[in-house]
Amino acid sequence: MDRPKPTDEQNRPFLYASRSSDEIELAQFDGGRADDRTPDLHYASGSKPQDKPSPVLVAAALLITVIGFTINTEATAYFEDILGWKQPFMTLYITHSSLALPWLCHIAYLRFRDRHVDYRVWVREYNNQLRGSISSIDAFITDGPKLVWKGRGQLGGPLDFLATAMAIVTLVLTVSGASWFLSLSLTTPSDLTAIYNCSTFFAAAFSVPLLKEKLGRLTIVAVVLSIAGTFIIAYGDTTAEHPLKEGDSGSKVGTSRLLGNLVACVGAVAFGLYEVLFKKWACSSRPMSAEASLPLTLAASALTGVYTFCTLWVALILLHIFSIETFVWPSMEVALWITIAVLSGSISITLLVVLVIWTDPIFGSFANVLSVFFVTLADWLVFGLSPSLAAFAGGGLVIVAFSMLTWDTFAVKKH
Repeated sequence: MDRPKPTDEQNRPFLYASRSSDEIELAQFDGGRADDRTPDLHYASGSKPQDKPSPVLVAAALLITVIGFTINTEATAYFEDILGWKQPFMTLYITHSSLALPWLCHIAYLRFRDRHVDYRVWVREYNNQLRGSISSIDAFITDGPKLVWKGRGQLGGPLDFLATAMAIVTLVLTVSGASWFLSLSLTTPSDLTAIYNCSTFFAAAFSVPLLKEKLGRLTIVAVVLSIAGTFIIAYGDTTAEHPLKEGDSGSKVGTSRLLGNLVACVGAVAFGLYEVLFKKWACSSRPMSAEASLPLTLAASALTGVYTFCTLWVALILLHIFSIETFVWPSMEVALWITIAVLSGSISITLLVVLVIWTDPIFGSFANVLSVFFVTLADWLVFGLSPSLAAFAGGGLVIVAFSMLTWDTFAVKKH
């Protein structure tokens, strides 16, 4: 049988005049030495499909996520309400920028583990692994040409796709976070808590057209029960106060509350979309173990932190100039609590997207819903605010809903 003739592209030298530098991939370099080549183990291990994360590992990640969200909420409430340092958008900026920290820690761990490997070989190995994971994403094939803008005759590579996709995800996440802080000044905390945690519903709604998910009956019932439980916790023992007297421009209160609720709805929609887009654009389509999925997940999450750090400071300067949020240096005590809040928030948000990758956006979003009940318990232990019967009733509904969703995720779908 005749061997196929090489194409014109194969006959061209590597560095011909019309080849642009953007087309040169790191993986194309040979290195010239045997020890510079990518180890054969890299290709062997990547070709074997591996099992999904175990329920025990998922449960541990979920527990840490809920605890992280609870600590973040309590620490933020302490330095804002008790210590008096209220800089919500600065807090948002620091927290979202810190999403790069877990990736940096992971990189440091990988390098320490493989410290005996030559640095150039190690970088090439990590680079190839990341490119291979991105190339196995279905959306890289379907959405890549539409997302990545390149010159005529050029195609975007895997890293181009990830960078562009995470820029969009960062925008959605920023809208969600900004909506939370903006609505907090317009509506009541109970309205904000109840509406914002409806992101579980929007995660389910977006999963159908974007991820082609088929929602089971247990999942639908679990989402409904979780939203009902959140509303019971939020409104069970809370009454909206209207301090203005009748005829004294009282309509402004209602108008602000309505506007705040609408802004909160935007935030809930954005957060549900954030989870689904992260699953669509940063999840490999091939079976992978928990450890094998981490490099791509952490790198994608870190990009949202890098984008936030490099861009959102402009908004902070404008807020300061127009006296919307005048920056004030925190004291040492405030800085300590900010550090606690930021680190716990960074860990919990990163583990949230890890849960989304390991399971699905609906299961991952339940970490937010569960944290509402745990924050109520933390208020009781830390601030002495005794939870009402409604709080326990709503928490019970949330736990029942979570149990149903867990059964549907790990028992029903497995078969």
